[in-house]
Amino acid sequence: MSQIFSLLLWAWLMASSFIVSGHMVAFASPIATSAFRFLLALLILFPVLLFSWQRAGLSKAEQFQALFSSGQRIFHYVVISGALVGFFIGLFVALQSTTPLNTSVLYTLVPLMGVFIAKVWLKEAAPLWRIVGFFLGSIGAVVVLLSTQPYDDLQWHSGDYLFLGACVLLAFHVVSVQKWGRSLGALSGAFMIMLFGTLWLLPAALIWGELSQVQWLSQDFWVTILYLTVFTTLFTFVLQQRLVMTAGASRLLAFSYTIPVWVALFTALSQSRLFSLADWRFVVGIMLLLVALLLIDGNLTKVKMTNGSSTAAK
Repeated sequence: MSQIFSLLLWAWLMASSFIVSGHMVAFASPIATSAFRFLLALLILFPVLLFSWQRAGLSKAEQFQALFSSGQRIFHYVVISGALVGFFIGLFVALQSTTPLNTSVLYTLVPLMGVFIAKVWLKEAAPLWRIVGFFLGSIGAVVVLLSTQPYDDLQWHSGDYLFLGACVLLAFHVVSVQKWGRSLGALSGAFMIMLFGTLWLLPAALIWGELSQVQWLSQDFWVTILYLTVFTTLFTFVLQQRLVMTAGASRLLAFSYTIPVWVALFTALSQSRLFSLADWRFVVGIMLLLVALLLIDGNLTKVKMTNGSSTAAK
């Protein structure tokens, strides 16, 4: 039950990121915002990581050196963080030639992409009913999205090709954490992703981030960026690292189907129109999502962690 709560909390925080990020456009470009979020989160997490080592009675110098002692590990986290940054850049560029609704609909394909990548790369065999669950989840998420906003202009745009590629990168990012991230704890793994993610993003921000337009003196800028940094970057990354290791990439991706529901609830509450969600399409979407989660979550395979930790659900 605690794991399900953690998965729902992760999805809730991700949904709030979509909502709050929309307010940042008035203060900074998306690329500048992303780079600053990663950098600020890295600066906050580093002393927390040092304190955790000290509290465990470990040598901080030895632990820090151990993070970079393996060239293979460095390469893995360069790829892991690069895939995540590639998703963000792909999203920002795609939005120049497509619509937020189109990207929201295409985003529902990420869990299916993750299942396919895990099957091909990790050789994870998924039962037929579980695959059906992922298809139902995608359909349910789309129904929820289309029930909460007008979709008269829903048509294919040139930017949708780019965003499809970005979605593949995001699915690969989550699966690659499961494949390559088992040697590190949640804090250390999140630190490595933020470190190399920052190194990926800083050049992009310097070239395309329009840093001269950032509203550094605005109080709203700092309130918004601090929320995005602490809750939807720092906390979410650490939580995601832990959940991928304990629940599995597929299960985490399955719970991302609930993100449109949380976004709809956030929007309805902020606009004082909660009763507008009493729409038959929204209800049907919710029911499809519940069935999908039951199909996916009811057939999880238990495996032993190689490092002797507790059993993890794939």
